[in-house]
Amino acid sequence: MEDPQTSATPAPPSCFNCKKLQTEFPKLLMRCAKCRTALYCSLECQKADWKSHKPTCHLTGSAPPPNPPQGPKARHNPGFQAMNDMFGLSNDDFLHDRPEGEVFNLLIDSFRMRVEDESVYGGNTIGVYNGENTLPLFKKFLSLAESRQKLLPTWWSSVERGECERLAESGSQWSDINCAVEKSEIQDHYNDNLMPMKLRILAEKIYGKGFM
Repeated sequence: MEDPQTSATPAPPSCFNCKKLQTEFPKLLMRCAKCRTALYCSLECQKADWKSHKPTCHLTGSAPPPNPPQGPKARHNPGFQAMNDMFGLSNDDFLHDRPEGEVFNLLIDSFRMRVEDESVYGGNTIGVYNGENTLPLFKKFLSLAESRQKLLPTWWSSVERGECERLAESGSQWSDINCAVEKSEIQDHYNDNLMPMKLRILAEKIYGKGFM
């Protein structure tokens, strides 16, 4: 007779925050980008657990390697394509047919959300999170946006880009690249609980990769 201690099936992994098992989710749990050990079912759970996980995150020296690439979209965050389709963003026209000022604000806030996510989830303190000049990072962000086909409105030009950059560092309105922003603030400002995720998808399209 087999020893039940040696023949028992190992317990499936679980989310470090909500403790739900991998078997309860349709997709693989996400790994912390820094230590590659902590597992989370969502960005919200990872953010909620960060204060507890942060002190030991850098101490993990024998983390398992990341999952191997599964195709051309492997560099995107888990669930990117599903959310891209669900929010109707797959046509890359999210910024089209909007007033000029609104497009500027969405680009700025998409960048601000990405800087926040890089710090909280990716372990990369950039921009306002480490006191560096944020404008060069934002200019690179806009250059990448310009390199993506059909992502920007047809009226976009160097003139509009200059106006967007001036608005981003003016500090006189809501969208200010020198001020940190959190998910809840984005939700309140746009009166849309899904806007943070939409802006994350937009930033991921612009950067061509996720932060995880």
